[in-house]
Amino acid sequence: MVEVDEQERERARLAATFGEGGVQAAARDAIAYERSLWSAEIGNWRDLRRLETAPGQPATEPVPMWAWCHGAPGIGLARLATRPWLEDPAIDGEIEAALASTLRRGFGMNHSLCHGDLGNLELLLHTRRRPDGQRLQPHIDRLAAQVLAGICRQGCLCGVPEGLETPGLMTGLAGIGYGLLRLADPEKVPAVLTLEPPIS
Repeated sequence: MVEVDEQERERARLAATFGEGGVQAAARDAIAYERSLWSAEIGNWRDLRRLETAPGQPATEPVPMWAWCHGAPGIGLARLATRPWLEDPAIDGEIEAALASTLRRGFGMNHSLCHGDLGNLELLLHTRRRPDGQRLQPHIDRLAAQVLAGICRQGCLCGVPEGLETPGLMTGLAGIGYGLLRLADPEKVPAVLTLEPPIS
């Protein structure tokens, strides 16, 4: 009940600021654009920043990325955040596609929040809140153990070239520490990747 009341207050505030339906129209346009980038062949949304090239050949296909910043994990989180605000039956299917894609290809690069394992785990932690979300607990447990084993074996892998240590939040040690706190107690530590407010 409290969550519903909070959503209604937020809707009223957004309507007063941007006009009735203005934010929803912008969100629908953004989602329509993202949908145009979906590739069933790769099971991910195309990343138009990077193009695959062969030596001496022009760029052809976009190289996909599985990260909060680009690709299935971030789009899945965005759809989860959008779900309470937009009536769109396709959103649930996109959340499932993002989950499947992330579980298949989203782990093993580095430990960062931006484009590493701890950021990609955020999609699973958020989806676990849904009524059927407990099905993800074995995946969360397995991947958390994999991250911890990697840190014990080789130290923290930051999300910068060559894995160099950096203190930053999104690609560095601060974010890795924060991601580990989220794994330890996601009900008390808010998710920075979805701009959650402090939890009282």
